[in-house]
Amino acid sequence: MTLYLVGYTIIALIIAFVVFVELVSHRIILKNNPKVFAIFANPLLVYSIKRIISALISILLAIGATYILIRVKVDITGDLICQKAISNWNKISADMQALRCATVKENLGVSGNWFVSLLSYFYKILPIPKTVCHTAYIYDDAAGTMSIVQYSCRNFIMDLGTVYFIDGDSGKYVIDVLFARMGASFKVTILATVFELALGYPMGMLMAKHKDGVFDKIGKAYIISIDAIPGVAYYYIWMTLFIVVLKMPALVHVDDPSTYWAPVLTMAFTGAAGIALWVRRFMLDEFNSDYVKFARAKGLSENRILSTHVLRNAIVPLIRSIPSAILGALLGSFYIEKIYGYSADGFGGLMIAANSQNDFYVIQGIIVITAFISIISYLLGDIVTAIVDPRISFSND
Repeated sequence: MTLYLVGYTIIALIIAFVVFVELVSHRIILKNNPKVFAIFANPLLVYSIKRIISALISILLAIGATYILIRVKVDITGDLICQKAISNWNKISADMQALRCATVKENLGVSGNWFVSLLSYFYKILPIPKTVCHTAYIYDDAAGTMSIVQYSCRNFIMDLGTVYFIDGDSGKYVIDVLFARMGASFKVTILATVFELALGYPMGMLMAKHKDGVFDKIGKAYIISIDAIPGVAYYYIWMTLFIVVLKMPALVHVDDPSTYWAPVLTMAFTGAAGIALWVRRFMLDEFNSDYVKFARAKGLSENRILSTHVLRNAIVPLIRSIPSAILGALLGSFYIEKIYGYSADGFGGLMIAANSQNDFYVIQGIIVITAFISIISYLLGDIVTAIVDPRISFSND
């Protein structure tokens, strides 16, 4: 009861806030109160609300399209999914095959009318309080009967269904598995993201400062080699260096941070090249700006021009990528997880397993979570850009 009371109260407050902002921003109410207008008609706030609403609509469309594709695949393949799920398929009667197949499809969320099933899934993923019950069955194939052995209910804000095929996670709630896998991936990739930024930004700055110098030429050669060679190949090159030469642990254990160094450095050294390239480009553009030429004419030193003017302006376009990089770390990297042996724990491995084993609730759950992360990433990027760059405005004026 508490969940419902708190949940619906929060939802009502959010809706009331959005409506209030829209009414104030369109000068329908409180139009003669400049203080209220300045706060609630702030262009960044209005822009953020509109962006979130449009993004949520896009998510619903993406989920609908995914569900339709899944249903088309199920209809085309017929009972192949059921044959995979039911070990004694060829030994049971046709009536029992139909009964058990209907149960399998129900557990995978692909049973019944398309439209009704899709609406049901939309209701499950909407962030509103709900009680969801999942039923487990036991079959007597000889007698051709089915009975309920477990009927469990749980309160949810968002229900993404249950895992069906994936070994080790079968029967678990998808949302629990997703967050557990994301946590395992995040432990490794967030460190890689930090090192990637810590290496890429200084590298790009030094390359721009010493344009056409020795360091710049070495840096450009490294960046070109990263672009020319597939990323997976580079991952194996770094793995050979770290494991064979430097004797780092070959396998990652998500509960042992001392085993993280090889994958962290593999991702960092590979990803830093792209960051360095863009930092160098933006800084060189700024070096050719009129205000830099004016600063040189005033006699300012190159170091002061670099730190006071160039760096601050050149970094602005790249700052917006930091939130998405951090949130993207939640999704991990399948190749890194596979190479270093923790794909069974990571989010990237879950995506491949769900797709290969046709675990449809997991597939849809991954789409929902990744879409939400993308929304938050882009929105935070816009907000950070607006904060650090006063030239950015979201107003219509």
